Amino acid sequence: MPSAELNPALLDLRCLACGAIHPASFDASTCVAPSHRGERGILDATWDYDRARRAWPAPTARGFWRWKPLLPVAPPAEAILDPGDTPLVAAPRLARRLGLKALWLKDDTRNPTRSFKDRASAVATAIALATGRGTVACASAGNAAISLAGFAASAGLACEVFVPSYATAERRAWIERFGARLHVSGGNYDVAFEECEVAARANGWYNRNCAYNPFLVEGKKTASYEICEQLDRQIPDVVICAVGDGCTLGAIGKGFRDLRALGVTGAIPALVGVQAEAVSPLVARRRGDGWIDDGRETIAASIAVRRPRNAVRVLREIDESNGAIFAVSDDALRAAQQAFAREAGAVVETATAATLAGLEQLAADGQLRGARVVLVLTGARDA
Repeated sequence: MPSAELNPALLDLRCLACGAIHPASFDASTCVAPSHRGERGILDATWDYDRARRAWPAPTARGFWRWKPLLPVAPPAEAILDPGDTPLVAAPRLARRLGLKALWLKDDTRNPTRSFKDRASAVATAIALATGRGTVACASAGNAAISLAGFAASAGLACEVFVPSYATAERRAWIERFGARLHVSGGNYDVAFEECEVAARANGWYNRNCAYNPFLVEGKKTASYEICEQLDRQIPDVVICAVGDGCTLGAIGKGFRDLRALGVTGAIPALVGVQAEAVSPLVARRRGDGWIDDGRETIAASIAVRRPRNAVRVLREIDESNGAIFAVSDDALRAAQQAFAREAGAVVETATAATLAGLEQLAADGQLRGARVVLVLTGARDA
């Protein structure tokens, strides 16, 4: 397809809140129907699976862009960083201790900039190039910002990054090392997010913020395709992921639903999200409670999102997969981070450690005995 066209298999964009259908366009963002009462409805891409099925890659194919039958845009004419094809690593010592049949770590810390976010950044960069945008932008506490800065550098794009006040000096240095311009917010991630939204609209930058950009979930969902492929189409019983805004776990759910629609598999794993106890609005929302922000902080800065914008998507994926979402303490995060290192040889950030902390809690309750489980390792950097 021509570089400035969306994938013709992408039919339209549908609001997850009200069901309104929007035309697929590069400028699409959110649904602002009056019924949302001031909230912005998240748009979800719908696909012509018959068309995609005819072009689906062979198991021997490699590279992120082999999944282009279900990606919104074609690969760039000139090569940029190539994410994906990250290993699915067995963790037998942890599996035995926790009473599991098998445990695997989907290690996305092996991506080019060492985080899961590279899957979304690849799509954002490709769209920016296809539409002639010279600048990309995002808000992030670290991983997404570093990722976008790296991909922008590889593509020759300018990059504007908005970080919360608590973004570490080391993460700020990495962002600037890639040549991005850094904007330090006076507040938390949610403040940085809104500042980025305003600036991107005013300046015509391509906005990589996954919470509102309907195309970036499509990049993240490729992790599910790889998990299925790496397990010879034997879908795991459970997939566990740390949750902040909800985009990543929501994308993983969408990826498995794509595979079912294509006829690649008939099963979908139970999706389990884990939040930090101090910042757990999605847990409260699923319980039907109103979350009260008492100002507490967490060591898991990457998932400290007080206003999760992808709540509808991720909670729907959890419910439809018979999954769960709950919170763990910072002490549990520290213990899990150490267990990852000592029992699996894995170096992960504290936010990613939430996956194992959550698994430990489920195992202690006897809920997963004999199960086949995948933990998604989304990042390695705390500094």
